[in-house]
Amino acid sequence: MEIFAKAYGVKVWIVIKKGNYSLPVATSPLADPEDIDSYTKEQMKVVQFNNKARNLLHNAISGEEYEKISSCDIAKEMWDKLEVTYEGTSKVKETHINMLVHDYKLFSVKEGESIEELFARSSKIISDLKAFGKPCTSGDQVRKILRSLPTTWQTKVVTLESQDLNKSS
Repeated sequence: MEIFAKAYGVKVWIVIKKGNYSLPVATSPLADPEDIDSYTKEQMKVVQFNNKARNLLHNAISGEEYEKISSCDIAKEMWDKLEVTYEGTSKVKETHINMLVHDYKLFSVKEGESIEELFARSSKIISDLKAFGKPCTSGDQVRKILRSLPTTWQTKVVTLESQDLNKSS
């Protein structure tokens, strides 16, 4: 989502993620909030970035997800609701990270698993860890896969591990 939003505009991503822009209050207490003339130029920019961000979020989600955020007027509020829905609270995130780290540490080939399946499973764990801010170096990734291969691969593994794996990415 970040790349998609930044392609739309870096300020749009900032509005979504950080909420730096809030909806402005009209300059006069009697002014109609829909009256464009009641906003300063800066306030209008704020409204436009918020609306671009809201539009992007509305277009990026399904109809079912729309119900969760349809009442939100500010992009940051929409993002926060989606984030809690899909990533959970900080405690849920921490638990998920701990489970992924555990899976990574105990990673090994399963009986009857092909090399392609092993690599796909490893890639999934590694990309999930990266998404939660726990990236692994490419050398560590290669070593983890090599060490989880069956003993029939041991000669090849020893040969590969004798090389500088940080350069073989």
